[in-house]
Amino acid sequence: LTGPNTVVAEGADGRVDELHADAVLVATGSRPRVPDWANIDGERVLVTRQAYPPPEIPSHLIVIGSGVTGVEFVHMFSAYGCQVTLIVSRQQVLPGKDPEVAAALEDDFLARGVKLFKGARAESIERIGDEVVVSCDDGRVARGSHALLAIGAVPNSENLGLDAAGVETNGGYVPVNQHCQSNVPHIYAAGDLSGKLPLASVASMQGRKVAEHVMGLHTREHRHLDYEKAASAIFTEPEIADVGLPEAEAFALGRKLRVTKVPFAASARAHIDGDTRGFVKILSDPATGIVLGGSIVGRGAAELISVIALAVTANLRVTDIVESLLVHPALAEALADAAE
Repeated sequence: LTGPNTVVAEGADGRVDELHADAVLVATGSRPRVPDWANIDGERVLVTRQAYPPPEIPSHLIVIGSGVTGVEFVHMFSAYGCQVTLIVSRQQVLPGKDPEVAAALEDDFLARGVKLFKGARAESIERIGDEVVVSCDDGRVARGSHALLAIGAVPNSENLGLDAAGVETNGGYVPVNQHCQSNVPHIYAAGDLSGKLPLASVASMQGRKVAEHVMGLHTREHRHLDYEKAASAIFTEPEIADVGLPEAEAFALGRKLRVTKVPFAASARAHIDGDTRGFVKILSDPATGIVLGGSIVGRGAAELISVIALAVTANLRVTDIVESLLVHPALAEALADAAE
């Protein structure tokens, strides 16, 4: 950006074009965060983008970071047969998730032979020949063949000319309103750069909302993006998915909540599939029965959460799920059982 309405673009062939626009969408994404104490060499010490595919399959991988990205890589490499150690800075993996959900994943990791360093924060990574040594703040040391950093992301907002266009940033992110507009109304931001939920589904929907706004469709019946109702999934084994109000947050706010939980061990389809791990949990308002959120751990969780996500978005009641005639035998029947 060289001004509010001008973009200069250089192609791979060196050609430079100056483009003029009535509206500009900035969606440059983010990149893995690398702390000062980590020396990424792309061979033994990796960031997430260098790990699929990795330069070689590690014999022993140390994963630093137990958020969504970190645990997915733990699952992937343990499935390859690698020995894996996970550095967990908190007292549970997935610190922002339901403790029951996190516990289910931890149990699976332990069954796979994954070592968990709970309550340990990595402070340094040292490569010594073919060995990588990770030192933690509590004195513990992890030794492996490779290390992978999965400790968040930083926005790609440098060298874009945002200042020249008058666009304000906060910590590198571009704050946006419900239409994804920056403080300069005709300049929009979407995806990770907007500082909202870093999900591909959210970025895609933001792009759709920007297109609607540019075309003037927002003047018709229109529903703004409600980021608190976005469904998300973690592609581990078992799968994890959730949507809506977190149970811990509701209790912290003193909000009354009805929590119902049904294990997949009660599902005929789960027994047919030979995988009864996990559960369905639905959160609802005890007075109205309106579905407020839910969590699923188990096979097909990323697909099944769509039912709860629809209920949360449309303010449906648990009875709306109970009274739906679902397929039998199907894992989705556990949703109706939990709603009932």
